Amino acid sequence: MSGFVNTMAARHSGCLAQLFVQRWLPSSLGNSSYLHTGSVVEAARKGTRAKAEAKKKAIKKVQVKREFIPLKKRLELLQTGGVSPRRNEDHLKEPIDNVWFTKYYKRRIYSVKDVIAMHRETHHDSQFGLPDALVKAYVELDMSADKKNRFVDNFSNVAGLPHNFNTEQNRTILAISRDEDVLEQAREMGVTHAAGIEIIKQVQNGEVNLPEYQHFIAETELLSDLVAIRGLMKRRFPSVKNGTAGSNILPIIERFIKGVDYRTVINKHHLDFATIEAPFGRLNMLDDQLEENLASLLNDIENQSPQKKSNKLVTLVYICCLPSTEQFKIDHTAYIIEKTRNVKARAVA
Repeated sequence: MSGFVNTMAARHSGCLAQLFVQRWLPSSLGNSSYLHTGSVVEAARKGTRAKAEAKKKAIKKVQVKREFIPLKKRLELLQTGGVSPRRNEDHLKEPIDNVWFTKYYKRRIYSVKDVIAMHRETHHDSQFGLPDALVKAYVELDMSADKKNRFVDNFSNVAGLPHNFNTEQNRTILAISRDEDVLEQAREMGVTHAAGIEIIKQVQNGEVNLPEYQHFIAETELLSDLVAIRGLMKRRFPSVKNGTAGSNILPIIERFIKGVDYRTVINKHHLDFATIEAPFGRLNMLDDQLEENLASLLNDIENQSPQKKSNKLVTLVYICCLPSTEQFKIDHTAYIIEKTRNVKARAVA
């Protein structure tokens, strides 16, 4: 009986509450049967939620999107530490003492004559005992092209220097000419093999093996006939552009026999960095001769830069002389002649 009474009392109180809301609640608050469903109350709740969400967004940390790096590139960066082998000295100070740590100061720049004098001192008979040792230039290159993510391809050449010396480099050369006198002079100069137009049949019959030769030199008028064996010569096919073809091949032969062979070594992790190590003389040569040879070598390297590359190719030059491990930095800009195309571009501008 008591449970029935409680139920009736609850229903009666609920009806009274509803009646109170309908009669005494202002009409501006809406005609709702329950207090918690009023439009004003709903609007207030909506604004509160919006403020809370805005507060959460303001507090939330901004997530930086990381650039995707392929696995191969990540492994390369792990091996190299992501650090370029090119040394940057712009932020370093000049050394002010006779002894300093090269890690914290810029490398001192020497003149070529001073470098040669120091190497002669270490290679004297009382020390290394090599007064006629080869003097080499260690050259660093900037292989980046004007377009982003484009680089200069590997290149090699034989540079003819004004003063000849024993380079200790042996090359196999095949000279091709119609003139028998030219072929005879080529043999006397020391080419590996000299032949006329019959070289085509000799190659096709297997009498001559072209892969045995490193360089092919031919007269310009024979290039159309040599197309028949161009597939075997591949990139070594004679051409005027790479300096292996001309109307007179004797100067070309002399350059390939007495010149200096050099080639680029590109860093596999940093394609914009490459090096060249090539000899340019011997310690027993005159200082002026060594300087002229060095200038000729550096200009020959700089001229290998393609037309699409506007910045300098050579960025740094050291002079070394084995077996000594000392390397002395020089001012290479004093020996490199500015390219003609850059002068024309400035004139137009």
